[in-house]
This record gives sequence, structure tokens and C-alpha cells, in this order.
Amino acid sequence: MRLEGTLDAFSLPDIFQLLSYTKKTGTLHLRREGQHGVVHLRDGAVTGGRGDVTCQALGRRLVGAGLVDDESLADAVEKVLDQPGSGLAKAIAETGRLDPGTLCALAAEQATDAVFELLRWPDGDFAFVVDEADPDDLGAALPVEDVVAEGNRRLETWATLTEQVPSASAIVSLAPAQSTDPVLSRHEWALLSLVDGNRSVGELVTLTGTGEYVVVSALAGLTERGLVVVGERPEGAGALAQRQELLAALERGGAAADVPDAPAPASTPAERRQVIPDRPEPFTPTRQPEHPESPLPALTRLAAGAAMAKAGATPAATASAPDPGARSAGVGSVHGAHALQPDASPAPSSYIDRDPSVNKSLLLRLIAGVRGL
Repeated sequence: MRLEGTLDAFSLPDIFQLLSYTKKTGTLHLRREGQHGVVHLRDGAVTGGRGDVTCQALGRRLVGAGLVDDESLADAVEKVLDQPGSGLAKAIAETGRLDPGTLCALAAEQATDAVFELLRWPDGDFAFVVDEADPDDLGAALPVEDVVAEGNRRLETWATLTEQVPSASAIVSLAPAQSTDPVLSRHEWALLSLVDGNRSVGELVTLTGTGEYVVVSALAGLTERGLVVVGERPEGAGALAQRQELLAALERGGAAADVPDAPAPASTPAERRQVIPDRPEPFTPTRQPEHPESPLPALTRLAAGAAMAKAGATPAATASAPDPGARSAGVGSVHGAHALQPDASPAPSSYIDRDPSVNKSLLLRLIAGVRGL
């Protein structure tokens, strides 16, 4: 059996009633001006539908509800590509990662939205293909009477909703200020999270996947409560920033408060003030002995011997002519090969006095301690 005709001769509710009464199983196709919608039936009950066959409406609804992860979606897409004509939502359901009851409820919502969209067609052609299966049959079975009644109820309120949301191309923005504390439902919060001041109503419908009526009715309620603005761009963060900059100019100078100052150019590294100023290196004086002492006789003898050897005199020659006055002076004389003249002036040590790293005071004390042992 093939049932076909135009919507001018048969209204869509009449066609549904006929198919329900005869308990038909198949797919009802509707076409007009490049549009193609379908409604699937099983034993006279609606199992699914799409207002646009080119759109994976039920799959988008599952994704928009946050029920599908990347792995499940990728596997389902691969299956659809390998088996043309299979349903994406059915492939997602076959992964076994979603609750069958949830899938059935979402399929019923999608069928109700599709019938509402098709009821708004003023004209078009229809054709019913018997036994054409629903590629996304997830177990939903809605009585035709209930689906049509819900569609008619939505049609009665649609004109009121479109006063708040005039078109699908209107931009939706958040209202910056509220007079009362907002109270939101879970669905309204999910919708507001997608509003960025640039997306249109149609883009929100696509992202949520919940259907045009659900999104438009939610936006109309949010607009009436002053939470969103549809079609007009409210004063947002840009206007607020400009006013704050005007106050900042007043704080900086006062006279130029009417014109915000231009930002000062960034200083180059050479112009930046040093946090720690330069200072000269500290002056380190020459280290002086802590306890200056007179040279020991032993050091004097060594220094005198070195000076005489350099001058060409020998210690033996010096010892052969002792000075009698030296004994009387209390210095004493030593007869021998290494005797020294008591009146010889001590010459500077070529090893100790010229080495600035030697602590002569400490060295003298060490020698004195050794002599006292």
C-alpha cells in the first residue's frame, strides 16, 4: 500500500489518525521547497521522527545531553560510515554504555519535537512507505493522539513565544544586571552556559539538540525574567570598562577626567630605575700585625749573615777581630766561625719582609714559643 497526496487535501492530523486507526508500520515522508521530514510508525504508534532528514537529530540530542563520550561517538560514526542507512543513535545505543530507559525517553522527546515542526508546515506533499524501518528505533511507542495533541498545544503558544524570540537568527546575550536573585532550572542553566553574546537562537538549538520549541520557550522565559536579551546587544563588559577607565582618569589627574589618558609607553631597560644603586668596591687596608714585636736575635743573625755574604765578607774574617766593646755593652761575643758583629745593622729579610702573605707577628710568637721549650 502506498498512501500519498498533498497537505492541501489532507491535513497532517488526519493522516496520522488514518495511520493509527489502520495500525500501519512504515515511514511517512513530507516534502516542501527543499525540505524533507519523516515520521516513523510501528503498529500505528509513533517511534521517531525528524524535521530534517539530513540532520542526526536524535544523535545530536544525546550529545547535547552530555551522555556520549568521544570513544562511543567515534565508534558509532565509524559504524554508520561502514553501513549506510543505519542510525547514529541506534549505533550509540548498541555500545551498551547508556541506560535503555534514558534512550527511550529521549527518542520520545525527539519524535514529539519532529511532529511539532511538521505541523507548522502550511503546505507540502506526503507519501507513506509501508514497512520502511526506523533506523533509530530505540523502543519508543507514542500514541498518535497524544503526539498530535501536544503538537497542537505548542502551536497555540508559539505566537506568544515568538514575540520574545522573533527569529532563529537573533543573537542571544546575557543581561549584565539583575534586580533580584535569579533562580534557574537545570535545563535553563545548561542553556545559559552556551550563551556567549555571539550565538544565535538557531545555533543554540543545534548545540543543545533539544529541538526548536524547547529552546525558544526556555529563552522566552529567561527574557521575561530579564536574564537574557534576544536580538539586541546589551551594555556589556565593554561599556563597563569604559566607565571604569573614566573614573581612573579622574583619580590620576582630575583635569583630564573627561578624556582617558593614553597608556604610557613601556620604558626601555636602560631607562628603568635601578632597584640597588651602584656603589664602589669596599676599600681593604693592608693587614697590619695584631701584636707588633721587635725581631728576634735569631732572625737578626740570619739577616745579617745574608747581608754580609752578599757584600763579600766571610764570617771567619769577622770572628778573627772581635770587638772588646761589644762585651762591655752586654750583648756578648761568640768566638767561632759563625760569630756576628754586634753592631751590624739588621738588613731586611729577602724572604719574610717581602712576602705580604706572611703574618710576621704570628711567626715571631711561634718562634718565641719554640725557644721557650
